Amino acid sequence: MKYDIFKTAWGWAGAAGEGNVVAALVLPHASAEEVEEQLWLKIGSGLEHDQNLFAILGRKLQAYFNGQRVENWGVEVDWSRHPVFTRRVLEYVTGIAYGQTMTYGEVAAALGNPGAARAVGQALGRNLVPLLVPCHRVVGSQGWGGFSAPGGLKIKKDLLYLESGTKNILKNCPLKTKI
Repeated sequence: MKYDIFKTAWGWAGAAGEGNVVAALVLPHASAEEVEEQLWLKIGSGLEHDQNLFAILGRKLQAYFNGQRVENWGVEVDWSRHPVFTRRVLEYVTGIAYGQTMTYGEVAAALGNPGAARAVGQALGRNLVPLLVPCHRVVGSQGWGGFSAPGGLKIKKDLLYLESGTKNILKNCPLKTKI
């Protein structure tokens, strides 16, 4: 498997996969080395650097982190690394529009499992391709919920702020308190 690394306004990001299929994506870090380390943690050893592997994705990530709306990443997701329920959750979440949010419970109900909000959160925690599968757009009914990507909840908030164009995303987010 090969990987590529991109410089964005938020730092270095990276993706691993084959052809036009992404198996892992790493959100921005301070250094390219940190991104490589995160990709190795997600995929394992045996990664080979290919500077032009995901050139279009790299340009779209740069645009996104510059505050431009990106809805089509121009790549496919490798779903083979996920169990059936996780895959169903991740595939469903890809349909949450830019700048919008849903609660874990709403996702669970939409999948026909209204009592499975916690299981939805656990499935999202296994997301190997954040942004391609916008798990940051899924929030708790009483708050932010969690975010397992490096940087945690701060990155989730920053991504939602970026997409909303404001620090007040209450019009799109079911939170009860001001941000």
